[in-house]
Amino acid sequence: MTWALAAILGLTFAVSQVARPVAAPHHVAFDDLPMTLSDWTGESAPPLAPDVARILAADQYVHRYYSVPDGRSTEMDIAYYAQPHVGGTAHSPLNCLPGNGWTMGEPAVRAIRTDGGTWSVREITAARNNARWAMTYWFQGRHRVEADEFAARVNLFTDAIRRRPSDTAMVRVMRPLESGEADGPAHDGLAAFAAVLIPQVHHALVTGP
Repeated sequence: MTWALAAILGLTFAVSQVARPVAAPHHVAFDDLPMTLSDWTGESAPPLAPDVARILAADQYVHRYYSVPDGRSTEMDIAYYAQPHVGGTAHSPLNCLPGNGWTMGEPAVRAIRTDGGTWSVREITAARNNARWAMTYWFQGRHRVEADEFAARVNLFTDAIRRRPSDTAMVRVMRPLESGEADGPAHDGLAAFAAVLIPQVHHALVTGP
């Protein structure tokens, strides 16, 4: 397994010197995502702090809160990379958040069913200070949804070889947990929201505004 991983990473680096992913054939506008998604109603959230935006280095970033009638709010972040370089990928919360003082629980993978297929997303419980959050995230391109960063990296490599557009969105949805609240029901709610959001992200990537 170690040798296979080393071989893939080495080949990815070699291809990165000669292969360039094809740019998206149209402008992708995530700001045009609907503010109403099934039972969820959205509102814009504050912009990123300048230092965070610089580290994220996304071509587009959308930050919203979506609420359901019972008042529970889901926070949504989409970081879009129009032409990521081979050998690189979008920032994974598993790598970025611990450096900002977050404690991460054991990640799990959940299957999300949509009209376009069944996709894998990653679930985790994160904590900082006295706050706890249920979090779900995934990497979404034009042809697939992936739960982990390594798969997204390999897909970027294969898209470059095939000269296909490789623009990618890192999507994160999260919900605060009350003191003593179990994270299972919250992750179920995030999975339901993800099932509605994934087709909308696909539509933005494939058809444009």
